[in-house]
Amino acid sequence: MLNFNPHGRYYGSVTGAISFGFALASLWRWTGDENLVRPLIKTALKGLKWADEYGDIDGDGFCEYLTRSNQGEKNQGWKDSGDAIIYEDGSQVSDPLGTCEMQGFIYASKMQMSEMLQGLGEEALSVKLATQAAELKKRFNDAFWMEKEGYIALGLDANKRQIKSIASDPGHCLTSGIVDAALAAQVARRMMAPDLFSGWGVRTLSADHPGFDPYAYHRGTVWPVENADFAMAFARHGLHDLCHQLARAHFETAALFQHHRPPEVFAGHQRDAQHPFPGLYPKANWPQAWSASASFMHLQAILGIYPYAPRHALLLDPRLPGWLPEVTLQKLRVGDAHVSLRFYRKEDGMTDYDVLDKRGPLNIVRQSCPLSLTSEGIRDRIDSLPPVVEALDLG
Repeated sequence: MLNFNPHGRYYGSVTGAISFGFALASLWRWTGDENLVRPLIKTALKGLKWADEYGDIDGDGFCEYLTRSNQGEKNQGWKDSGDAIIYEDGSQVSDPLGTCEMQGFIYASKMQMSEMLQGLGEEALSVKLATQAAELKKRFNDAFWMEKEGYIALGLDANKRQIKSIASDPGHCLTSGIVDAALAAQVARRMMAPDLFSGWGVRTLSADHPGFDPYAYHRGTVWPVENADFAMAFARHGLHDLCHQLARAHFETAALFQHHRPPEVFAGHQRDAQHPFPGLYPKANWPQAWSASASFMHLQAILGIYPYAPRHALLLDPRLPGWLPEVTLQKLRVGDAHVSLRFYRKEDGMTDYDVLDKRGPLNIVRQSCPLSLTSEGIRDRIDSLPPVVEALDLG
C-alpha cells in the first residue's frame, strides 16, 4: 500500500464503529454462515461498547463526537466535511455534537445484532441489546422530534439544543427504524418536498436553507448511495409511491452518465427545463463503488427482497411501478442456494413473479420485510416459515 489518495488507514469517523453491527447482521442474513460471522461478533460488540462508554461524552444517552487531535476532522458523522453541520441560520455548530443518524446507526446495529445473536443461541446478549435499543428509540423520539417542523432535528449541540436545519440525515433514521412508526410517513413526505427533493434525488440540505449551496459537498449536493438508503426506508414503511418516485429519479439520472455509472455525488440544482442534466461535482470520485451499489438497493427496495439464509428463506414483497413493468433476476444467491426470478406487473397494477430456476434448499415466501415490523414480529414472522422445499432443478 502506497498510502496515496484516497487514504491508507483512516479513523476520522464514528460511523464505522457504530455501523459494523448491522453490516455483520446483513452478512449473516445473506450467507447464513456461522463460521464466517462468529469471529466478527466481538469486534461489532466492541464498537457498540465504545459508543455507549466513550461516545456518550456528556452522559445524556446519545453518541457525540469531539475533535481532540489537531489533525482530526471537525465533523465525524457520515457528513465529515468541515462545514457540513450548521444551525438553521447558517452558522457552524461547534463540537461536541451528535447527529441524528448516528443514533439511528447504533439502534439498527443493536436491533439487528439482537436478531442475529438470538438465531445463534446467544439469548441473554440478544435480549440485552434489544432492550438497550428500545430505550434509545424512546429517548431519541423525545429529544429529536421537532413538532413545529414535523421533522427530525439534524442533531443536538453541546447545550442539547436541537439543530433545526432541514437536511437529509433523518432519512437514515427512517431506514434504521429508530423513528416512531406514527411519525414515519410525515418524515418521509417532508423529505420529498421540493426544497429537499431536486427531481434527481434528495439533497443533503434544504434549498431554502441560508447555507444551501448546490455544489457544497454536504450542504446541497445529491448522493446516489444515500438516496438508495432512503428508497429502502420508504419501502419498509409501506410508502411505495415515494419509493418509486425516488427510484425513477435515480435510474433516469444514471442513464445520463457514461456506462449508466452514477458518480459519488452531483450538484443539487432543481431538475427543470433550464437544468436538464444534474450538475457535475468537479472532485467527485467516479467510478465509485458505493454509488454503483445504489441501483441494486433501489431494485431491492422495489422488489421487497429480504434474505434469511439461516432459515433457507427468501422473502419477497414486489411492487413494480408502471414505468418498470418487468424485471428478471438471474442467480440471486441466498446462503448455499441461488434462484432466478421473473417479476412482472399485471393489468390490475399488482405484481407477481415466476421462479425460473432454483438450485439448493430455499423457501421463497411472499411476505413484507420483517425489518419494518417490531422486534417481536421479526421472530414471529421468521418462525412461521414453512419447512424448506427441496431444490427445483429446471436445467
